[in-house]
Amino acid sequence: MILISFVSFMGLFLGIGLLSVLKRKNTNYDYLLAGRSVSPMLVGLSGAASTASGFGFTGLIGFGYMVGFSAVWFLLGAFISIGLSLLFFSKRFRVYSKKMKYLSYTEFLAFGVTKRGASKATVKPDRSQKTFQIMLSLLSLFIVVLYAAAQLAAGSKSLYVIFDWPYESGAILGAVIVLLYCWAGGIRASIWTDAVQIIVMMLAMVILAGFAYVEVGGFSGLYSTLLDIDSDLVNILPSDKAFGPYPYIIGCFIFGIGLIGFPHVMVRFMALEKPRHTNRAIGWYLFGYCGFYTAALMVAIFSRALIPDIAMFDKEMALPNLAMDYLPAVFVGFILAGIFASTISTADSLILSGSANLSQDIFTRYRSSHFFIKMCTVAITLLALSTALWGSKSVFDLVMFVIALMSGGLAPLFIIRVMRWPLSVKAGFVTVIIGVSSAVLWRMNGLHNDIFDSAVGFVAAILSYLLFMSCAKLFSPLKNQSI
Repeated sequence: MILISFVSFMGLFLGIGLLSVLKRKNTNYDYLLAGRSVSPMLVGLSGAASTASGFGFTGLIGFGYMVGFSAVWFLLGAFISIGLSLLFFSKRFRVYSKKMKYLSYTEFLAFGVTKRGASKATVKPDRSQKTFQIMLSLLSLFIVVLYAAAQLAAGSKSLYVIFDWPYESGAILGAVIVLLYCWAGGIRASIWTDAVQIIVMMLAMVILAGFAYVEVGGFSGLYSTLLDIDSDLVNILPSDKAFGPYPYIIGCFIFGIGLIGFPHVMVRFMALEKPRHTNRAIGWYLFGYCGFYTAALMVAIFSRALIPDIAMFDKEMALPNLAMDYLPAVFVGFILAGIFASTISTADSLILSGSANLSQDIFTRYRSSHFFIKMCTVAITLLALSTALWGSKSVFDLVMFVIALMSGGLAPLFIIRVMRWPLSVKAGFVTVIIGVSSAVLWRMNGLHNDIFDSAVGFVAAILSYLLFMSCAKLFSPLKNQSI
């Protein structure tokens, strides 16, 4: 019954994705941006699905299981900062990317907007600008592969727990479905299936949260059970942070700004039909994102009260274990479909983003070849699958590291471009390198558990940009040409 339920829902998702072939046009413009004809509801819901990902079913569950009530700061900070960032920047991004006829997120980061708003076809980058574009593309490609690998790993772990299938089988199945989506209709197939998947993902979480709520005896039973296990689990302020709770909380609020550095999410706003629909798209995004993650955190904390923390127990697998213990078989298959759908919804978006990096930013000679961009999709899928099979199996750590790279390397540059602040090639290199290296060094020293490395990388990048441009203007105002 579990298998029948799982296969039925996955068949539904696959069918919706394949239906997109009816509207497909064999052009890169359609493959990467769906002809910029996507409705605000689909943009918002698909963006939420791509952000939620397998991380919400595995990584966040493990995080909430370990820390308890104090995990609320992680979500509250993300909700507020993500909402404000999108409201302030996404409409401008949609307008500028269309004006410059960009097909990839990193093209916008590399070249920005000319003063006259000329299309990129009239802009001839010099050698340093092209090098800057390639560096950004390689960084984005590295991020995409790691993030997609984390999604395939999350799906594999869930299938292993419920069906006892070999780990490799789930990753391979996920990679095959991703390729089918992408080849069928490009980003349109991804967006259509994502919109349905986020609804299923939310329902799966709400159903499991409802069963767990009854089983644990409501919130009073939850509180007393957690208090008996460990009093730190019911503390709203984290007590184990080296710099105290408040720097950690501030870091949670900065963490959400990094969303604008997610290429696979922001490309949805590039595909939006009209700029004036941006706020409606953001509303749908916040509905899906907040609804899913709120239910997920409730499940995480309920699972701590219902599933004992025994030796060798993988906290990231608390959700499928909870489903198997307390749900009827048909709902277990539904939950598993939600988990697997979440991994696919993000993996396909990431792989399409990586395809844009290769075809539009690196191998520009073939940027108009539809066949070449599909071959790029195959290559990146295989690379992500290989990483999932032989890389780290910790979804939370892998995703948080990737988010740190996006927050330190891409999000600050995105803000600079959207605000049309001056940026020299050297300043761009410094901003990205300082942001990424700060996040990596912070993590290497084990400080990311006290303040998120994504927040540190973002702040370091912004400060380095301001300092560099101030010094450049002071000492060589005539040589500081913007790109």
